[in-house]
Amino acid sequence: MEPTTVWMVALDGGDKRDVEGTLVEEDDGLVFTQESTGTMFRFPYAELTKVSRVMGSPVFIVRSGPDRNTAFYLSRPPPLGALGGQDRPAAPPTASTRFRGSGKWRQRRENTRYLAATSTNVREVRDEWVKRIKTALKERPSS
Repeated sequence: MEPTTVWMVALDGGDKRDVEGTLVEEDDGLVFTQESTGTMFRFPYAELTKVSRVMGSPVFIVRSGPDRNTAFYLSRPPPLGALGGQDRPAAPPTASTRFRGSGKWRQRRENTRYLAATSTNVREVRDEWVKRIKTALKERPSS
């Protein structure tokens, strides 16, 4: 599999910031290299328990053990805003946004639309990553 530019988001814990980098497959697992610092994060196949794609989005999630979930976005993730517990200043209402709702539900709707729109460009890449990881998990020696 070719090295792929992705945004990694650790779904467990308080900090849910996305980190841009490159994901590559090695013989024993996945390696994510952060673009800004060069820091490497390893996801050995021996520690992975599950991989799943998020339908209608450019996202797949890998699970390491019972409590570590990491999402990989194949396009820049939308800002979490109200969903991520981060305070974002509200934009002043305009004529076009005044009646569309506000708060976390509007943010969730906008994020869903964004992810659905960007998923069509990278669906094959996402599915290929998921397929390769599932194959590697099936082929690993059982302990």
